[in-house]
Amino acid sequence: MAANGITAATVAVAKEGVMLAERGYGHRDSARRIPLPADAMFITASIVKPVTAAAIQKLARERKLALTDHVFCTGLNAPCWLARELQPALPDARVGAITIAQLLEHQGGWDADISGDPMQSEFDIQQSLGLSVPPQQDDIIRFVMRQQLDFVPGSTTAYSNFGYLVLGQIIEKASGSSYLTYVQDNIMGPLGIPKADFEVMRSLMRDRHPREPHYITTLMAPSVFVPGTTVLALDGAVRAENWAPAGQIISTAKAMTLFAAHYRIPDGVPLAGAKNNSGFSGADPGVATVLRQLPSGISYAVMMNKLDENNPSGDASYQLQILHRIEAVLKDAGL
Repeated sequence: MAANGITAATVAVAKEGVMLAERGYGHRDSARRIPLPADAMFITASIVKPVTAAAIQKLARERKLALTDHVFCTGLNAPCWLARELQPALPDARVGAITIAQLLEHQGGWDADISGDPMQSEFDIQQSLGLSVPPQQDDIIRFVMRQQLDFVPGSTTAYSNFGYLVLGQIIEKASGSSYLTYVQDNIMGPLGIPKADFEVMRSLMRDRHPREPHYITTLMAPSVFVPGTTVLALDGAVRAENWAPAGQIISTAKAMTLFAAHYRIPDGVPLAGAKNNSGFSGADPGVATVLRQLPSGISYAVMMNKLDENNPSGDASYQLQILHRIEAVLKDAGL
């Protein structure tokens, strides 16, 4: 932490779903006077995507949807889920071929390196649609539907935050409840995780949860709440509720560790006693996260209050460094 300027971090480790350690390091406040508790709430960033996948998988097991269902209704591709977002006329007919399974696997047809990431473009969406308030999920979908796909659905894989926003809408339609309520009641709650430990991130810093740490970032962006102003990227550059299924959730290291003890990463299939060797990382302005499963039955999560802004993807950054350090310690301990 000292070497990388991180002032707040939490770590939780479990074996076979039983907690071994849950600790906070550093301080909650920028003045470094309040010690960080083990149950501090951090922005999860993308390590919540496997939770979204688990919700989809549960709905599929309950036959409330099928992974082969089409996502966007064109009138010729039933069963399908989202219809009203296609008005006016759809510019790319290939959208009608997108399935729920393809969204889970980041194969829906959108490549942020080609057409941009809507999660980082809410201000542009707001301006394009002539909105005086922050865009809602339907506005974002409507904007994206005006564009051509970047590739034929299912033909390649390109990481997509937008695809997981859409999965959140499908969860709501199939379950009849909000994304947050469904996940709290059906995925996290049965693991013993209280609702207070898994919530939607607040969009503005003034509204931050009192259990959240001070996040360290210098990244700036246009505000969608006060047009014409520039703010820290985690202080109003997006409406957080839009992106809860893709990353804008706050939770604890323990909650995410217990999730990883019971559901396979990244696809959200229940482990049911099986072992898995996989992981997921998250990166947002002011936060870096790691979620891992090991063949030994160990699961762990790390949440830190600073993104390596030189390596925002997490490659070769301190996310990878901490992963290697933790797993070396676990190996030495015979775990």
